[in-house]
Amino acid sequence: MEGNEFVFKKEGTTLHVYLGFELSIANSAALREMFEAYRGQDISKIVFDATDLVFLSSSGIRVIIFATQEIGKQPKIVFVNCAEEIQNTFKITGLVNFFSFVEDKSKTDQAENDGAEENQWQKEYIEARQKQLDNFAAHNDVVVYQMKLGQDEDE
Repeated sequence: MEGNEFVFKKEGTTLHVYLGFELSIANSAALREMFEAYRGQDISKIVFDATDLVFLSSSGIRVIIFATQEIGKQPKIVFVNCAEEIQNTFKITGLVNFFSFVEDKSKTDQAENDGAEENQWQKEYIEARQKQLDNFAAHNDVVVYQMKLGQDEDE
């Protein structure tokens, strides 16, 4: 996943971050660079949209810790629609008590708003999500194809 597939939106003192499908060594540096643009901007809360997040590595955890330490005055961290497996990762690492986890079923069914800024956010969110779905589908087609190459003709 490319770093530009993360979507950021700042509303007052809250920073919303769409994470996509994975937060790993492959993209954590790009996410960290994007966070640096918000350093010192009086952010009191970071809301991570984890609706599509299916993989979190130690590199991803480091970026989240970086966000809490470097962005502002120890902002509150909230994960929206975080899968149980990802929450378990935070439990295992002992970090679960530093974050809040909430369910927001409306996140994927956001209503149309009149504001151009909100429409731009939705457009970026939809484009990023579609790009990740396309990437995921393309990668899985290759995996399936590779599996077929190794099979006997009789199978």
